[in-house]
Amino acid sequence: MNKIITIALNDLRVFFREKGQLIGLIIIPLVFTIGVGFANSGGSGPTMVRVDVIDSDNSAYSGQFLADVQAANSAIRFCPMDNDEADFCQLGENSTLDKSRSLQRVTNNDTLALISIPAGFENAVKAGEAATITYKSNDNVTAPGYILQAVQAAAGKMGSAQVASTVGSYIVENTAGITFADDADKEAFRQQIYDEAAAAVSTNPVTVSYSESELPEGAANSSTQVGFGQSIPGMGSMFVMFTVFGSLYVLIREKVNWTIQRLVMMPLTRGQILGGKILMWFLVGMLQYTVVFLIGLIVGVNFGHDLVALVLTMIIYTLSITAFSFAVSTLLKTEAQANSVSLLLSLMLASLGGAWWSLDVVPDFMRVIGHLSPVAWAMDSYKSLLFENGNLMTVLPNLAVLAVFTTACFAFAVWRFRYE
Repeated sequence: MNKIITIALNDLRVFFREKGQLIGLIIIPLVFTIGVGFANSGGSGPTMVRVDVIDSDNSAYSGQFLADVQAANSAIRFCPMDNDEADFCQLGENSTLDKSRSLQRVTNNDTLALISIPAGFENAVKAGEAATITYKSNDNVTAPGYILQAVQAAAGKMGSAQVASTVGSYIVENTAGITFADDADKEAFRQQIYDEAAAAVSTNPVTVSYSESELPEGAANSSTQVGFGQSIPGMGSMFVMFTVFGSLYVLIREKVNWTIQRLVMMPLTRGQILGGKILMWFLVGMLQYTVVFLIGLIVGVNFGHDLVALVLTMIIYTLSITAFSFAVSTLLKTEAQANSVSLLLSLMLASLGGAWWSLDVVPDFMRVIGHLSPVAWAMDSYKSLLFENGNLMTVLPNLAVLAVFTTACFAFAVWRFRYE
């Protein structure tokens, strides 16, 4: 073990003699982490969003439906009805909309969604018949998610009232001794039930009492936690790769400079030589992590309540990247190859593994592919610790995967290592 430590300390001295190393370890990660953190922190979202409406019914019921949609989300503005002198709806000189034009506007992202209400909508609702409202959106934008929620809330309210009036009328018609004077009387009764049911639904008779988890009040939902809670571990993991993958060309350079050959002449095994090299780059990687996580402490990120699990995640991830780097280096022949592969692996593994953005926002198949990267297993652990009140037991499966990966890479590096 002393021989491994000696090799590592000597390489550290050589590493820090090179000018500019501190810039790569401190300044660049600092800028990227803060920039990405503030970018991800975001705000409260847009104050107004455009939604095109084609109301072919133009009735009191269609008007009430649209009012319910806006009541569910006050950020929604309907076009062309809510257009203003500044042409918020971006309609230009032609202020009218038809279905073809609105669909094109959705495709071009000039509007975020289209709501089309068919003719006969009011009559269908009054008669208890099915009424279909068409909703179109562009899946490439994120806003229609909350627009659709508002539309569904309004449809649910109207549908509940319709069911109540239909069932109420049916019960009265089929109850002995109760009759309607005429069709107008029946319709008035049905309308009364509908109005009372709609009013009851509006009062939200069933509510959910929500409380935070054991994290400090507001910590999990603050913009700082949301933004920097992703960027601190994400950028930290990425820059650990950038730094440690610098070792890809170390063995190649040292063979050219005959440094390895001199080490071989000493009473050292291949495992000891590689162990010393890996230890040196592991220490540099942990220093990189420490710099980035200190930024998190300064801006106020809550790292959870299990410090042991957090530090263990940093250690095992850094070990895995270091062992992986040396395993790959045994397959390369030139420094040019090493530089290209280093950049490619860093960018690919960081993006696939969720260092830039959470894997929660990607499709399921991309989430599976992303877990081919060791970054994903580390980010899963950080997410559990920072956002889900996790502890060592909850992240242990992720750490086990990284530990197996580290062992396999180290064994491969020792097996493939050549003196020549």
